[in-house]
Amino acid sequence: MSRYVVSKVFLGITALAIVASAAGAGEKGAGSAAGRVASQSPLIIAHRGDSKVAPENTLPAFASAVQAGADLVELDYLHSSDGVPVVFHDGKLDRTTDACRLWGGTEIPLESKTLAELRQLDAGTWFDSQFAGTRIPTLEEALGTIQNGSMTLIERKQGDPETCVKLLTEKQLLDQVVVQAFDWEFLAGCHKLAPNLVLGTLGGKELTTEKLDDIATTGAGVVGWHDKDTDAATIAAIHDRGWKAWVWTVDDPDRAVELVRAGADGIITNRPAAIRQAVEAALAPK
Repeated sequence: MSRYVVSKVFLGITALAIVASAAGAGEKGAGSAAGRVASQSPLIIAHRGDSKVAPENTLPAFASAVQAGADLVELDYLHSSDGVPVVFHDGKLDRTTDACRLWGGTEIPLESKTLAELRQLDAGTWFDSQFAGTRIPTLEEALGTIQNGSMTLIERKQGDPETCVKLLTEKQLLDQVVVQAFDWEFLAGCHKLAPNLVLGTLGGKELTTEKLDDIATTGAGVVGWHDKDTDAATIAAIHDRGWKAWVWTVDDPDRAVELVRAGADGIITNRPAAIRQAVEAALAPK
């Protein structure tokens, strides 16, 4: 399928696709984040949306991931200079927007711009000209797209626990999303404010006993570990603590199958449709 056809599809998701995605989501956890995470089937998690099909961390990428049947859709967020959580991965605007052309200079920090200024940027043309004019979404906007058929995995890149928990409380989504971060103190802060919020720690390198003990202080029930640092022993150590083991970022179908067979509970991938197909084929009764 051409990118043109795909873009037409997710620029206006059909009601049928939304219903189908929602039905699949219901099978995974009856609508709550805790239920979704507790699923006995491996979860397929779209990294920055369907980011091989549409520009990462944009509404088209999120809509496409929902259509692809992702169990969760991951996004990254930071704060604008006026304190609004906006969906973006990098601390600098250069790689995935036209900020350098628009404002001159390089290495322009996202946090130096207001939401109104960020709204001026084109966050789609870098990926493909068909996505020209795609804007940086707010976290609130992204939640509106993803939660209509899937579930959001919110990765905090920058921002305080209070703002995150306040937004989720106002949107009545505290039990409908998962929040993850490399900053484990941030997670502990979220847990203190909202003990029932499902949290995930992110990390890499050797998963030592000391790190496992630190994770235990955060209130997290999920450990997301880097693919190259994850093996069966790593997954077993996570399970021994009673947590779920997710692995990032896995785009090779054979590797995804290997990890699932080793006990991984979730695969974070840029290719949700392909990885789901491979995993389901491998687990299908012979």
